[in-house]
Amino acid sequence: MKIGILSKDADTVTLVTQLADRHECQVYSGVEGFAAACADRANLVVLDLDDLQRHQHAVTMLVQQHRPPAASKARPVVLLLCTPAHQHWLRNLRMAGADDFLVKPVERQELALRLDLLLLAAQPYEAPPSVVEAGGFMVDLARLRITHPERPGLDATLTRKEVELALLFMQHLGRPLSRAFLQERIWGAEPETPTRTIDTHVSRIRTKLKLHPGNGYQLATVYGYGYQLERLE
Repeated sequence: MKIGILSKDADTVTLVTQLADRHECQVYSGVEGFAAACADRANLVVLDLDDLQRHQHAVTMLVQQHRPPAASKARPVVLLLCTPAHQHWLRNLRMAGADDFLVKPVERQELALRLDLLLLAAQPYEAPPSVVEAGGFMVDLARLRITHPERPGLDATLTRKEVELALLFMQHLGRPLSRAFLQERIWGAEPETPTRTIDTHVSRIRTKLKLHPGNGYQLATVYGYGYQLERLE
């Protein structure tokens, strides 16, 4: 990740550089370094408004331009270092897209906390996978469909709760799961689920996915306890 900082205060630049090392970030300072960081879409831009009083319009334009494109997953952020004298300009910069500000003199601990939060916000968002592999099955969480690459007969479209329950069994293949565990993981804070509701969902999964010995899998009842998905060799 990259940080561009524009400040004539050597102590501030040093402090940002030291804190950035914890995140394995490269810091670009000075006019040329800052310009290079912005051109390369820096993840975080730090602007010291004390040094930029004569360039208010240019700074406002820079903040606006640093906004990410609508389709971008990355989210560059802008941190302003200011004094109470910058109140009016600060308001305009916040409207232009600046994310946060700190009033000088800056405390090391507070700057460290802000950098942690802003760099986290600047990280690209990675959507969770819609297809999960578990126990030899492929579980499509978006289409609510479960398939098995090696056994074409073991495939079906299920309800949301059935998919969640089936995936839980597949992630714990060969291990008995208690009814209490299934209740907590699938139904959570809902009112206590009747045993027959769990039994009904298990029965539907067993039927829809054809989980019987002839197909190499068995969703077995563990009497007095719960259920267990087994792979039969």
